[in-house]
Amino acid sequence: MKQVVLLVCFLVPGVEFYAQKIAKNSAYEDLVFLNHAVTFGHPVNYNPEKKKVTLDQVIAKLQNIESDSLDFAEFRLLLNEAIFNVGCVHTRISKGIERATALETLYFPSRIILQSGKLFDTLNVEITSINGISSEQIVRDVEHFYASDGITNALSAEVFNKNSYSLISGYFNFPREYIVKTGNQTSVIQATQTFTETRESRPKENPIFQNKNNLFYFKEGIPVLKVSSFDKTDGSFFRKSFKYIQENNLQTIIIDLRGNLGGNRKSAVSLTKHLVSNPFTYSILQPGLYTKKYLNGKGKFYLLLSKLKYNVGNIFKGKRTRLGKEFVYRFKPNQEGYKGKLYILTDGYTASAATMVTSWLKQHTKATFIGQQSAGGYNGNNGGSFPTITLPNSKYEITFPVYRIVLDKNSDHNAGIIPDIITESTNHPDNVLTTALHVIKSKK
Repeated sequence: MKQVVLLVCFLVPGVEFYAQKIAKNSAYEDLVFLNHAVTFGHPVNYNPEKKKVTLDQVIAKLQNIESDSLDFAEFRLLLNEAIFNVGCVHTRISKGIERATALETLYFPSRIILQSGKLFDTLNVEITSINGISSEQIVRDVEHFYASDGITNALSAEVFNKNSYSLISGYFNFPREYIVKTGNQTSVIQATQTFTETRESRPKENPIFQNKNNLFYFKEGIPVLKVSSFDKTDGSFFRKSFKYIQENNLQTIIIDLRGNLGGNRKSAVSLTKHLVSNPFTYSILQPGLYTKKYLNGKGKFYLLLSKLKYNVGNIFKGKRTRLGKEFVYRFKPNQEGYKGKLYILTDGYTASAATMVTSWLKQHTKATFIGQQSAGGYNGNNGGSFPTITLPNSKYEITFPVYRIVLDKNSDHNAGIIPDIITESTNHPDNVLTTALHVIKSKK
């Protein structure tokens, strides 16, 4: 497990490499504490009639370790796996332990793609091992670093494919060279001091309207609404965009939600009002759990503020249910809403408020979804407020959402929507948008 220590550090900002050890019994106490917090206080277990989500398997793995102590790197791997198994995109390590000394930073010189559980180089040739570690082992480690709703690898895979230069270098502790095997061929590749991180580029076309990083533009004659995040100032941007669409009688649009990790819920509602013809709802459930018992001091304060917000500010929306106190929010579509064809682009970074939109569109429109599975769940997520807990021995702080947002009471599907047309990650700069344009033109 030691070869993956620095990959963990890259995945969580502010967490670095260190060589200290933690006693096995201390690690056990930390994981048991987290297990109790998840079992009895996490909103992933909001419904007592469902099977409990626990961390028992990870604790059993720790108990099978023969040594009396673990490197913090080994413990961190177990902790990441535990959080992954919670199946909540909003549960994550927010504060860890910093390293004492800096290491020379060298990077893997080219992009590697994780696709269908395998690694590929820039020529789409399958990589079988790197520095003696099999690709299967690397993939198993990588796919458990970030939690997604419903326990999928959607976010982990997306993080890797967007940052493989730095993540592979960190995985192997910044070596000066790599021995890469592809089939029967072995290559020695030199590390580099710089790299260009792969990020989704802003469209080159001049936007018709723009609000911060959100754009309305045309690509090959097709209107595209690129929503990179939901901001409270988006209302005017959406109104102007859909007024333009209506005035120009546009009958096909692309809503690009890739890279959208969420943001302001009112903004997500504002967009949805332009796209659906039926009323839509969501509810925030305050489950009957013992969450407060496990929160740290700061977390208890945040919980208090959130209860004031909902129980006082929205007092008339709340009602008691068998699952806890529920606050229901109902919305009507705009009278002059869009009635044409919809194509929705998603990826592993699509989460939170962005997947609230995708859920409503899945329920109330005939939209076609293209791209990769989203990290946010179709049926909602655990959110509403994000206090923290502190593990008693290692002192890791973990963001621990306390409420359950429900989008479709009639569904048990907690994972992200799997697109109608799946586009695998490739070295093509934007194969998802290209695929969408091809589908639209072929139907025309």
